[in-house]
Amino acid sequence: MVLAPQVEAKKVDGKLVIGKDTMDVIFNIPFKLFGEEPNYEKLQYKVKYYNSIGNKITVIPDNAKEFWFTYEGEFVRMLSRKNTIGLGSIFNVSSNIFLRLEMEGAVNLFNYYETRSSPGMYGGAGGAMVGGYSYGVDSYILQKGNGELKKPKGLSFKKDMADYFSDCPELAEKIEKKDFRKNDLEEIVRFYNSSCK
Repeated sequence: MVLAPQVEAKKVDGKLVIGKDTMDVIFNIPFKLFGEEPNYEKLQYKVKYYNSIGNKITVIPDNAKEFWFTYEGEFVRMLSRKNTIGLGSIFNVSSNIFLRLEMEGAVNLFNYYETRSSPGMYGGAGGAMVGGYSYGVDSYILQKGNGELKKPKGLSFKKDMADYFSDCPELAEKIEKKDFRKNDLEEIVRFYNSSCK
């Protein structure tokens, strides 16, 4: 008999913004099986909370502006954004997605979480099939003002980001000269938000 993995959920106090209303709620936050942190990948598509009579209500990104909570001293804020770049699964029923806000300003910096899988392969002396494995990946997403989301390109990062930040010539030049590289995205956004008009 195979047991299905138990996915733990915890009750966490927080706030949910729907329309112009901000509600104090108790969320039912999913946690990774062996993890100490919330399952952010699941939270990108829906969040559940308990209403006043204890029923669980599911909220998708199309129906809320944002939600936030604090868990073990860490503040987590998830904003609903129009999914203009096709993030997530083709089975996603919402045209929006909740993204975790990392830095707020003229350019917002978000974290996007996904699970990727490596393929299985044949190996060993007997030619046995060795199973693949799944692993979590998080990547940064940018948004200028209320504009479309932008996922930086990995291979052509320098050109891509110099173009994206071309409205700030000083920053674009720093990216072109490699003063800022792919691993410096937080610094790039910080620079833009503090030094570019």
